[in-house]
Amino acid sequence: MRLRYKLIFALFVFTTLAFAKKTPMYPVSAIPAELLKGADAVVRKKSTVVEVVSESKMYCSEKFAITILKESGKDKALFRESYTNLSSVSNITAIVYDALGKKVKSIPTGEINDFTAISGASLYEDRRVKAIDPKYSVYPFTVEYTFEKKYNSAYYLHGWYAFQGYNTAVEDYRFKLLVPLDFKFHYKEYNLPKTAEEVEEDEKRQLFWQIQNYKAPQKEVLSAHYEHWGPAVAIAPNRFEINDYKGDLNSWASFGRFFFELNKGRDNVPQATIDHLATMLNENMSDYEKISTIYQYSQKKNRYISIQEGIGAQQPFEAETVDRLSYGDCKALSNYVVSILRNFGYNAYYVLVQAGEESFSEKDFVNDYFNHVIACVPLDTDTIWLECTNSFIPCGYLGDFTDDRNVLLITEEGGKLVKTPGFDVDENNQSIKGDIKIFDDGSASGKALISYKGSLYSDEYGLLLMDETDRRKKIIKSINIPHFDLIDYEIVQHKLRKPWLDKSLSISIPGFASKMGERLFFSLNGMNKSSVIPPYSRNRRSPMMISRSYSECDSMTYLLPEDYKMEAIPEPVELKSEFGEYRSKAKIIENRIVYERSLKIWKGQYPKERYNDFVEFLEKIAKYDEVKAVLVKSS
Repeated sequence: MRLRYKLIFALFVFTTLAFAKKTPMYPVSAIPAELLKGADAVVRKKSTVVEVVSESKMYCSEKFAITILKESGKDKALFRESYTNLSSVSNITAIVYDALGKKVKSIPTGEINDFTAISGASLYEDRRVKAIDPKYSVYPFTVEYTFEKKYNSAYYLHGWYAFQGYNTAVEDYRFKLLVPLDFKFHYKEYNLPKTAEEVEEDEKRQLFWQIQNYKAPQKEVLSAHYEHWGPAVAIAPNRFEINDYKGDLNSWASFGRFFFELNKGRDNVPQATIDHLATMLNENMSDYEKISTIYQYSQKKNRYISIQEGIGAQQPFEAETVDRLSYGDCKALSNYVVSILRNFGYNAYYVLVQAGEESFSEKDFVNDYFNHVIACVPLDTDTIWLECTNSFIPCGYLGDFTDDRNVLLITEEGGKLVKTPGFDVDENNQSIKGDIKIFDDGSASGKALISYKGSLYSDEYGLLLMDETDRRKKIIKSINIPHFDLIDYEIVQHKLRKPWLDKSLSISIPGFASKMGERLFFSLNGMNKSSVIPPYSRNRRSPMMISRSYSECDSMTYLLPEDYKMEAIPEPVELKSEFGEYRSKAKIIENRIVYERSLKIWKGQYPKERYNDFVEFLEKIAKYDEVKAVLVKSS
């Protein structure tokens, strides 16, 4: 009897496996039609389970299948998972299915690449990457991955996003979090159709989130970062441990104390360096001049190289090491400058910042948002901010990489959340002052001075670092005139605390004015037309974000050819909207036309419904930027 039951069971298992082999997996025909719109890939199933064991141990297991619909989505078929000395990746599997859901192949272990993740700017990183290229291109196809990951710290508990990339839809994504009943953490949900399901089971607290049939988001002009509109959950542990360091995310103050402890004892600068710097300072200098001298010393002496290792890549190496080797990453260089400044009696601080286009605004949700370090020197009536990785900018200047955002000062008392300075609409300015001489055949020659201030300075000073060929090409490309010859140019950097850059041009324009009989027609705005207008959108999905206020001020003087006079000149224009202001006017002074134009755009986040109104505002500006003057030859 027992043998009979074994045979029946074996036959059942064999039949089940045989049936499973024939059952299609992820057939493309099963994808809901609405998920195919605007998609080059669809995440079919994604299941992530994160289990926190303690403050110093955490596991993650994940299984996901993604269908690549066409060649534009082929990179989304790649598998990449990084790990460090504080984490590991194991049990990776990969299976490729064709459009019908039939298994094409399994990726053998020998084809799983494992390489160091050193980037071009890094000297050393302890981060490595496991990577798989399925090497399949018969579209559409599906690739399914599974893997497990172990972390030696709960510090890496961050949350999840439904957003899997632009033009990528999500059919089903499930995220499960398991923590001990006594493990404290905090979380915040964003734009979810349904809040977390929460139960207590097997002496664990379990939370479950799910998103289904999430349509492929499209990259939209001036769209806010997906964190502002995409379904997401932010999660952070109240306490964590990395190696022998205990951290705390209960408050900004306690999180700052963690970094203060990481940096403790790493501020020893050789006395010879301090003595040398003392000879460069004197009592007649202002505080800004002294700080600038120290800052410039580090700029000239040291170079930036990324070093990503140790304590989750959060700890700088010692100031003495920077002094000896003359290089360091943002952590090390900022710590070095802060350490020197403290030797001269300044209460300088190490500062954590989320650098780049986006910056966090959730001041009430404590988490590690930061990816960069700068320095700060508060004075009685002033505060000086220092970007220590840049060898060229003046002391006290922050460009659009770190300006106008929340940052965390690391003090002995703990972290203090403050904001870096930004540029107002008049400071973030481009101005053009030009003199154009028009000849009776329609050609012209002239000179123009273009000035860049505020964050625009940091966009343009890279010209100073280019060779002559590349610099000339970029200058020619930046001039908004259809056909011209660049005769000569000069670039002058005004390296003050509020710097600006001047670009002086000498140009020849063969067909500046159109000649028709006795008349000449030419555009009054010859160098700065608003020509790039984003398209209208009927079904915009994300809010509109203008990240910085910005202004333009132009003054162009046109010297008329002999025996010509003005026949027609446009009326003054003034536009006002919630997005900005525009003004232009022209006047005749003897044998000259003076054209003046100003534009201001206000920063802000606007509802998606206002986007088309902004496009309309830009179209009106472009229309008035095309106004022409008409000259007629005197009889």
